[in-house]
Order: sequence, then C-alpha cells, then structure tokens
Amino acid sequence: MMRAGGRFMARAAGRRNVGSVADEPLKVAYREVPATGRVLNLSAGNAALPLEVLERAQKEFVNWQGKGISVAEMGYRTSWFHEVQEGAEEKLRKVIGIPDTHEVFFFNGGATLQFACIPMNLMGGPQPCNPARVKTCNYVMNGHWAEKASREADMYCRVNRVAEDPKGLYFTVDEPETWKIDPEGTYLHYTSADTRQGFEFIDFPYHVVPEGMLLCSDQSADLGSKPVDVSKYDFLYAAAHKNFSTSGFCLGVIRKSIITDETIMPCAPTMCRWKVFNDAPNKIWNVPVIMTIWMSELMCDWMLERGGIPYFEDLAKRRSRLLYDVVDGSNGFYKTFVTDERYRSRMQVVFTIGDGTSEKNQELVNLFLAETSEQLGWLDIRSHPLGIPSHALRVTMYNPQPIEHIQEVQKYMIEFMKRHQ
Repeated sequence: MMRAGGRFMARAAGRRNVGSVADEPLKVAYREVPATGRVLNLSAGNAALPLEVLERAQKEFVNWQGKGISVAEMGYRTSWFHEVQEGAEEKLRKVIGIPDTHEVFFFNGGATLQFACIPMNLMGGPQPCNPARVKTCNYVMNGHWAEKASREADMYCRVNRVAEDPKGLYFTVDEPETWKIDPEGTYLHYTSADTRQGFEFIDFPYHVVPEGMLLCSDQSADLGSKPVDVSKYDFLYAAAHKNFSTSGFCLGVIRKSIITDETIMPCAPTMCRWKVFNDAPNKIWNVPVIMTIWMSELMCDWMLERGGIPYFEDLAKRRSRLLYDVVDGSNGFYKTFVTDERYRSRMQVVFTIGDGTSEKNQELVNLFLAETSEQLGWLDIRSHPLGIPSHALRVTMYNPQPIEHIQEVQKYMIEFMKRHQ
C-alpha cells in the first residue's frame, strides 16, 4: 500500500496470489479513502477515533487552556490535572447516566487487570487467599472474554460457569431461564459484547439474577451505544480504547456501598484494591494515564454534542444493519456465526464466506483479506480463530466509527460477492 496526496492507492503490480481464485485478473476498481479522509480502521482496539477529537487534541496538546503546559507533562498532583479528571468524570456520568450511588475510577491496567480485581475485592473476608477457595461466583459464558475473565477468577475462588458451550464456539447461549446460577454465589459476571464471534446481549435478562446477588459486567465493547441502567450494577467496567479514548485506563463504575475493606482478600496487591483508590486524595493512588483520561473528556464532549446515547444507539443500529442486510441477502455466500437477533452484535459483524470449511471458501476468505488489508489498506479485518478451518472476517463499529466507512465496506462486500458467486 502506498500513500500519495492523502490517498491510499493499490499496488499496480506484485499482487499476492491466494490459491486458484486469485489467479484470474482483479476486476474491482479500487476507490480512494471515503469522504471522511480517514483510513478504514476496523480494529477492535485501538479503535477509530473521531477526526474532530483528534484535531482538537492536536490544537490543545502543546498549550492546554493557555497555561503554557501540555497535558502530557502535567503533574498528577496539580490542580490542572484534577480539573481534567473531574471534567472527564462529570461528562462520563452525563453520557452514560451514572448515578450518585456509584463512584467512578480511571484504573490502570485495562479491563484485563479488573478480571483479577473483581474476585480480590469481593470474595475476601474471614478466610485468607487459600487453595480451598471456599466462596463461589457465577460467570455467564458467552465468549472468549468471558472465558478469560472466569479463568482469572479461578485463581481466587470457586467459579460456577453458567451456560458454558462445550465446543467453545458461543454462537448462541442457552435460554436464560435454564441458566444454572449458584444462588450462594457472591456475584454474577457477564460480558456485554464479545468481540471475537460477534455476540452481544442486546437486552440482558436481569430477571434471572438472584435477589441480593452482586452484578458485574465487562462492557468494553458496547458501552455508550445503548441505554444502560447503571443502578442495576455493582461493578461495571470498560477498557478505554474501544469507545471512549485510546489505550490506557479502564473505566470502573462501582457501587459505593461495596467499596470496603471487609471483602478484600488479604493477598490482594495494593494496585488491585478499590478501597485504596477510593480513599486516596482525588482518587489518585499512583500516576494515572493522564493523556488517555483527557482524551476521554474530549470524546464525551463530542458524543454530547451529537445527542448522547440516543444518537449513538441509532447509529449502531444503522451501521450494523448495512452489513447484516448484505449477509442475510447473499443467498448463503456470506454467513454470520451469531444469527439470533437477540445476540447479534452491533459493534462487530463477524462473518465468513459460505460455510467457511470448503477449500474454495477458505481461498475466498484469504483473497478477501488480501485485497482489503494489503491493497485497500483496511486495518484489522481479520477476526480471532473461531474453531472453523477458514479465517473469520470482522468489521468493528464502535461509537466513533463513521457510517461512511461501513458504507464503503458494504459496497466492497457486494462487489466481491458479484465477482465470486
């Protein structure tokens, strides 16, 4: 891929052959980057950011609010940074709808660190960290990230895996009324949207959560794309680099009443203790990821200017429908893995060609990847392995993703299908 005059152009020669399908001349007329002027970043992270936010950050980077200082060099104990953090929290509360009953934190370590922090902060008490793992927690198993979260919890307590797929595919989930939730479990955890196979709880079945059980949720992939009643959650968290900023912090929204020393495991490292952060001046225990927090404030300004959650929910529906309509109307040429509308992700459309198993299908998937990645310059169109012979194709559409980019993907999918049906 070469860049000239702000345009991405396909290589005229040296095209990579991918099986017999690629031996015929390429007939697609490659386009310039869409009217947005931005490359098609279809990555699950770091995800696309709005041009307006990047340009504002560029403008203010060297001289924040005329103070003669960059946010990148701002001391975390200064009133300037406290102003940045408080502004970011205030706007996140407004965008998401976070009530006063819950505290907001910008934790280091991403969402993955919180996989361990959850049991460390909720499963302690009289017993120390020990192999007996007396207490139980519940994990709804709906994908790759639920697997990772539950394996981390395995180190600290007994994990009851709910609705586990023995094949590990997670293209659907058992009916909620059949979930075998341990009523003695301290908490129930679920991943709102799994980026690997395109699974999302469009409406989580709150009614199956036993009364009095704590509810925790990783909402990294879809927070901000639909209304969420935060009051139902005891711990809600999201990695910043998908919907609200670039890589760095994990947004933690915790019910104030559960931030206590009484349930922290004695073996929990200081950096994993919610109470330590809560009690620290301005909730800052160690050097925070200042730039990422500042970027989240700019992102929230941008989201609020566009109408907040109602706007982005409608956008998420329209973007994903562009691609699902192509898949569903392709007479089997394209196939999604998750077909139940209740669980079809609006954040990632994950699909393959045909059944993804025949030699021809595999060649076509490889050709699709080669053309889009190597010649068109699309970023990160390949999904994680899904247990089928061919690769999977994944289009990520987090809150900042312009609909024009997805329209471009839709056009290409239709052209590709016409060439190879």
